[in-house]
Amino acid sequence: MRAAGMLFLAALFGGLLAGGYLFYSATRDLPTLEAFENLRLTATSTLYARDGTPIATIASVEDGRAVNRTLVRLSDVSPAAISAVVFSEDKRFYEHYGVDPVRLVGALYYIAKGDLQGGSTITTQVVKQTLLRELANERALERKLKEFPLALELERRYSKQEILEMYLNVVPWGGNAQGIQAAAEAYFGKDPAALTLAEGVYLAQLIPGPNPRYFDLKSSRARMKRQLEDMVAEGWISQAQADAAWKQPLIPNGWQAKYDDKGNLLWAKLVDPSARVLPELVKNYAPHFVLAVRAELEKRFGKEKLYGEGGLQVYTSLDLKMQEAAERAVTGARLPIGAQLALAALDPQTGQVLAMVGEKPGTGGQFNRATQAWRSPGSAIKPFVYGTALENGWTQATTVPDAPVEFRDPSQPGGIWRPKNFSGRFLNRPVTIRYALDQSLNLPAIRTADAVGVWKIGEKLKAAGFRLAGNANLSNAIGGGAEITPVGLAGAYAAFVNGGYRVEPVLITRVEDAAGRVIYQPEDNRTLLFTPQVAYLVWDMLKGYVYDLGSRSLAPVAIPGRVVGGKTGTTNDATDLWFAGASRGLVAALWIGRDDHKPQRLPNGREPSSSLVNPPIWRAFMEEALRGRPGGDFPQPSGLVARRIDLISGNPSPSGIPVLFAQEPIRNQEAAATSSLPASPSGYSAPAVPAASQTVALDRLTGCLAGPDTPPDRMIYRQVAPERVDSYRCP
Repeated sequence: MRAAGMLFLAALFGGLLAGGYLFYSATRDLPTLEAFENLRLTATSTLYARDGTPIATIASVEDGRAVNRTLVRLSDVSPAAISAVVFSEDKRFYEHYGVDPVRLVGALYYIAKGDLQGGSTITTQVVKQTLLRELANERALERKLKEFPLALELERRYSKQEILEMYLNVVPWGGNAQGIQAAAEAYFGKDPAALTLAEGVYLAQLIPGPNPRYFDLKSSRARMKRQLEDMVAEGWISQAQADAAWKQPLIPNGWQAKYDDKGNLLWAKLVDPSARVLPELVKNYAPHFVLAVRAELEKRFGKEKLYGEGGLQVYTSLDLKMQEAAERAVTGARLPIGAQLALAALDPQTGQVLAMVGEKPGTGGQFNRATQAWRSPGSAIKPFVYGTALENGWTQATTVPDAPVEFRDPSQPGGIWRPKNFSGRFLNRPVTIRYALDQSLNLPAIRTADAVGVWKIGEKLKAAGFRLAGNANLSNAIGGGAEITPVGLAGAYAAFVNGGYRVEPVLITRVEDAAGRVIYQPEDNRTLLFTPQVAYLVWDMLKGYVYDLGSRSLAPVAIPGRVVGGKTGTTNDATDLWFAGASRGLVAALWIGRDDHKPQRLPNGREPSSSLVNPPIWRAFMEEALRGRPGGDFPQPSGLVARRIDLISGNPSPSGIPVLFAQEPIRNQEAAATSSLPASPSGYSAPAVPAASQTVALDRLTGCLAGPDTPPDRMIYRQVAPERVDSYRCP
């Protein structure tokens, strides 16, 4: 007996030593509570329109999978649901200090049987789902031994209410639902504040095994009945409350079921298991605008912060009324066969994007043509060509020949490029640049670029946001070798109505983290392109494009009671169709084309034109988007005067078109001071107010009048007063 007693004591002592060592080994590297205090729970980010309306949510990523979690306060959850969860998971929660002795004894019993279960409290589950997340899915003795001391420390530092709030935000509820906010949405499509006792009991019964239990509604009902009976027996609820909860016809998302009037489940069928899975990106409004915002968030903050941490409150520029106007305008639009479209509208002063459509309705794709489709702008590029000419001393009355011209180009048949007007016809006489824009003539635009300097045009286009293929060339003047997105073109056209600044499109106005701290606000995003006077002169030309020819206007976009200006753009074979323009308070660009870059054709087989296809859509959007907003024109800067001229010749005419001119000549040196473009080599400045003048051809190498033997590619054209022609004659 003595020997047996000694052996028992030795075994007991050895077991205690072994247990102590095991406990020491398991707990010596415990994470500190400081790590918990710095812990950022992954949470769903929310996007808001400019009026505060939630427009989308972005799920976070946890352990390599998308999860949907919105952090809530305890006050945001119905008391009935809280009671149901606490009773089910830890009914002595308010009595113990993080570790429940009763459940601990049970845990030791199960451990002795080789089953590492039991003993968990709400506090230890918080520890498991946060500080010990890497061990959360393992039934390891190490995890159990680490949970207990951490739970005690958690109870020491936080109140019961704070711990319970943490728990409701971290507990996994199956699918991709993390926390009670996501669970309420996933299973019942409601806010947690609206959960009933029956729904709370159902959610509580899911916690131990949410995925298998969701698929067995009959067994879940049996567990619910037992819990309701136990809650009545222990005084948590009354019998009347239990009866009312039982009789509620509970049907989780994805299920079809029928109950009798006593609450008995007659039949149940799971019809859509994916119904409880919350989408990674919920787009309630403006889907492609939301995609663009998400892409910017990824670029600005990185995927780790956006998806790994989340919880961002993202305030955007979207105007819901304008967005609805844009979507209505494109719905049912008459488009060429197989065509797609994109529309972007923004505030010309701030660049804030107010509306965006990235595809033809019904397409359902992820590709956002408003921000990602780089396409040739066609003639919509011409205002920037003429703007560059105006800042180099030209006026709207400056004339350029609308006549055939040839340029050496090894890439063309015979090594000669012979550009043409869209119609194939020409006047074979000088015309004002205003008339050239009104008629969207290619030949005068190319001659203008040649006269002003291709390199100047190229620099201006790049500053405006156009992407050029290789070095600048004359074809850029009519859109060749240049690309831009619809939202980019809208930002460039803003320069004509905001004092000369190209604006970078703004989608996000403010970002706050989960604690409400502002972590991002956009800075000034404007690039000076023109002086206010030059910019407004181009705007005057864009208005002329709409109104100069009246009913014969190429783009019928006039809106009664509003001042409108803009320009169409059609590329070769009608591959791209554009209209970009503005009215007070708004600038918008509309693109129509095929994703495969193939030529477009109408149902009747004819080639479409941007002057016919785009205006009805653009006008419908602008008219509705601006309804109820102030009308009138954009404010005119000082230093401009109006004169009437003959639209074609540019000569003064009392019955002609009213055109704006600078009161003082715009010198090249002034242009150089307000842009990155050096002065023109010729030093020419056109008169501010039109006078009798004529166009002369000069040899670009000598600066003298061109002769019969001057090659066409060396000829440039100037508008000069008759008395100055002799000064260009060289010996």
